[in-house]
Amino acid sequence: MLSEIRAHGKAVAADEAAVLDKLKQHIQSASAAQQEDSRQEISRLRRRLEELEQITAKLYEDKVSGAISGNSFSVLIQKNEQERIQKSERLDNLLAGERKSQQDIANIHQWAGTIRQYLDLQELNREIIEELIDRIEIGERTVIDGQRHQDIKIYYRFVGLV
Repeated sequence: MLSEIRAHGKAVAADEAAVLDKLKQHIQSASAAQQEDSRQEISRLRRRLEELEQITAKLYEDKVSGAISGNSFSVLIQKNEQERIQKSERLDNLLAGERKSQQDIANIHQWAGTIRQYLDLQELNREIIEELIDRIEIGERTVIDGQRHQDIKIYYRFVGLV
């Protein structure tokens, strides 16, 4: 673990831009198609919410002018309001996802700054581990050709598995 932290620190010190770009691509590639779909849906939802506002205004005008009855107005306005609430909630969820993606990218820079501090790390202690590492997953131990093997995955704080 110590050697891996040193290696990441050296990589950041040697070419921070390349390391950051690699991490950004890793994060963005995992959800690139989903992000594009999300952006398109956000655009559609915003347009629909504007339409619903216009429809509501038109309904009030029609009610005042007597073009539609009070009962029809009540049914239509309630239907319109239900759709507006659903669309608004969905839009809020999508925008929260967008903000999380932006935060993930911002976290990459924070990770680089933190890992750079430990370029010449000689000894691990609890504080350093808590600052750098989110979790460690240790796989099952296997023996292959007389050699013991065990998968260990280190998930760093801010960026996950590097």
